[in-house]
Amino acid sequence: MTPTATSTNPADQSPAGAFTSVLNAAVGSAAAVLEQKVVAWSDKLNDIAAGGDSSERLTALADHGVDALAEGGGAKQKAGADGVKAALHGKSPVSAAVKGAWQAGTAVVRAAIIAAGASSVLLLLLSPVPFLVFLVSLLIIAAVQRARAATRQR
Repeated sequence: MTPTATSTNPADQSPAGAFTSVLNAAVGSAAAVLEQKVVAWSDKLNDIAAGGDSSERLTALADHGVDALAEGGGAKQKAGADGVKAALHGKSPVSAAVKGAWQAGTAVVRAAIIAAGASSVLLLLLSPVPFLVFLVSLLIIAAVQRARAATRQR
C-alpha cells in the first residue's frame, strides 16, 4: 500500500470516524438527488410559465403526477387517483372513484361495489315507508286524544 492510500489519522480509523464518513456520504448523495429533482421541477415550472395556456399544462402535469402515485397500487389508490383527476377536470370525483375501483378491483371489490349500490337503492326505496308509518301513527294518536277530550267534555 502506498502512504497516501492509508490514513494515518487515528480518528479516521475509529468507529465514530467511520460512521461520520458514511453519514457524510449518504447525506451528500441524498442532496445530489434532491438537487437534480429540484432542477427538473423548476425546468417544468419554467416551461409552464413560458407557455400560453398554462392551466392545461399544469393539469397535464398534475395528471401525470397522480398517475405516478397510483402506479403499482391497488384498487384504493386507483380509485383515489381517478377521483382527484376528475376533481381537477371539474367532473364528479365520486363516480370517477367508483369507476377506478371497479377497473382496478378484484372480484371481491366488484362484489362490494354491487352490494353497496344495491343497499343504497333499497335504503332510498324503503326509507319513506318508516317515515309514513310514523306520520300515520302521529295522526292516530292525535285523533285518539281528540276523541278522549271530546268525551270528557260531555
